[in-house]
Amino acid sequence: MEHLVVLAFVFLNLFMVLGAVDLFYFHIWKYRLHTRVESRYEHKLHMAFAFLMVPVAYLLFYQDFGGWALWAGVAAVAAALGTELLDVFSENDSRASLGGLSTAEYALHVVLTILKVAAFAFIFASKPTAAWSLSSPLVLGSYGFMGEIIALKVMIGSIAVGILHLVLLDRRIAALSCKSLSEIVDCKGFSCCEP
Repeated sequence: MEHLVVLAFVFLNLFMVLGAVDLFYFHIWKYRLHTRVESRYEHKLHMAFAFLMVPVAYLLFYQDFGGWALWAGVAAVAAALGTELLDVFSENDSRASLGGLSTAEYALHVVLTILKVAAFAFIFASKPTAAWSLSSPLVLGSYGFMGEIIALKVMIGSIAVGILHLVLLDRRIAALSCKSLSEIVDCKGFSCCEP
C-alpha cells in the first residue's frame, strides 16, 4: 500500500503547484476576479475551498488516520468537492463578461480536478478495510517526516490562500492595482508601474 500513499502525495503536490498558477496568474492577476461584482460568489467559493483543504490535508495526509477521523476526512473531501461543484456551476455567469472561461484555464481546471481526485482516491485506497470501522484506532501509523511536512505545507498554504481571498473581499484592497501601488511607493521600474 505504500506505493499508493506515495502516488497520493505526488498528486497532492502537483495539485498545489498548479493550483497556485491558477490562483495567482488567472484568478488574481489576469482576470482580477476579486474586483468583479459578478465574480464575487466564485471568489467566495475559492475561499471556502481553500479553508476546507486544511482539514482535508490534516485528516488524510498528516497521519495515517482511521475510524472516525478517516470518516471526518471523507466528509471534508465531500464538502470540498461539493464547493468545487458549486464553483463549476457559477463560472458561466461569473465569466460571461470575459467571454467565458479561456481554453487554457479550462484545461488547467480539468488537470487540477484530476490531480486532486487522484490524490484523494489513492490515499483512500491505501487504507486497510479495518481502518473504515468506527472502532478502528484513531492513528494507524505515520506517513513519516516528509508526509507531515507536505501536509503542513498544504495546511499553511491553504490557510494563507483563504486569508488572501478574505482580504481581497475588502473593496478598498481589491481596488488597488499595480499602478496605484507604484504611486504609493514611487516605483518606476516595472512596465505595469508606468502611468
